Amino acid sequence: MARPPLPIGTWGAIRRKEVSSRQWVAYARFRDYDGVTRIVERAGASGAKAETTLKEALLERARVHGDDINADSRVKTVAEQWFQDEIAGAKAYNTERRYREVLDLMVLPGMGMLALREVSVARCDRFLKTTANSHGPSAAKHAKTVLSGVLGLATRLGALGANPIRDVAPVRVQRKEVEALSLSAVQAMRVQLYADADAVARDIPHGVDFMLGTSARIGEALAIRWRDLDLDAPVPTVSIRATVIFVKGRGMIIQEHPKTSSSRRVVPLPEFVARSLRIRKLEARHPDLVFASARAKVRDPNNFRKGWDAFKMRAGYEWVHPHVFRKTAAALVKDPELAAGLLGHADSRVTKAHYLPRTTLAPDVRDLLEAMGARPSDTHRNQREVTPITGKNRASVRAFEADQTA
Repeated sequence: MARPPLPIGTWGAIRRKEVSSRQWVAYARFRDYDGVTRIVERAGASGAKAETTLKEALLERARVHGDDINADSRVKTVAEQWFQDEIAGAKAYNTERRYREVLDLMVLPGMGMLALREVSVARCDRFLKTTANSHGPSAAKHAKTVLSGVLGLATRLGALGANPIRDVAPVRVQRKEVEALSLSAVQAMRVQLYADADAVARDIPHGVDFMLGTSARIGEALAIRWRDLDLDAPVPTVSIRATVIFVKGRGMIIQEHPKTSSSRRVVPLPEFVARSLRIRKLEARHPDLVFASARAKVRDPNNFRKGWDAFKMRAGYEWVHPHVFRKTAAALVKDPELAAGLLGHADSRVTKAHYLPRTTLAPDVRDLLEAMGARPSDTHRNQREVTPITGKNRASVRAFEADQTA
């Protein structure tokens, strides 16, 4: 009977041999993670030293493939490895920071001390429901994403048979109606905005115009530099290719890529935006930044929001925040594919779900429905011949015919 193979990531008996007066070799059979058993050997000045070196090499060979993660490992151990391997340095700065916050504030306090063998669908489900009750459904959805990544790594390393997150109940987030300004409301708001001395002093109107006319996110707008604009072309354009972020210890900086790869785009400028930018260029407070701060530095989005908030409370637009300008641009375009391209979305699914107001007007299919109200034809007469008129339906037929001749 054939000898059973070694378990994956383990080795057989260690043997030694003297190859010279000052050198020994220790070797063993090691079954690698591709299922192939190989001979691993190390040399040393003595048999004991060669064996010690070989054991260290075998342990390292197993550890490289995640053998230190097993069913008894705690979730927090896998979480830290997942974050270092798949998130740190691989995501945009703000995205990485958000993952870290979700991990530290929700996932680790709620699940971190469990051994992987203790992680079940029921426990994951209970954790997500508790998180939804204490932090809200949106936070629970973020927690689900992070926990799924952590347990997915444990599954790939063989410490879990399957990722339990696949079978938890869906986290239901109530979808809000898309809020956008009507065309007449935008026009009235812009008149008020340019007439408001405080808003002008805080440098708000041009930024609002830019976001309305380009659908740019507030961070993308504040990262625009003069070299990104082509105002003298027959069709003026702006290249949106960066955003502003806050980095601890450095303050506000320009991140040389926007939120997603599809967010990089060249947007043709409406004339009212091109005109405001030409005026702004004549009075530029910064040689590079279009929307610089009062101190000629990268402007903080929160600083802009404060100026906008002060205006909207005076002018009666309390519900309007800067992201509404982006949704307003999409709603005015209406066509999902065109709007997705303008917004910098990879496809129109997100555009339809979160940026275009749902229509309450049904499609005009009156020509198809009108046939039901037509006068009796030969078809009707033929039907009457097939369907005998009895005492039960004679009154209904007479009423219908009277209605048609009225």
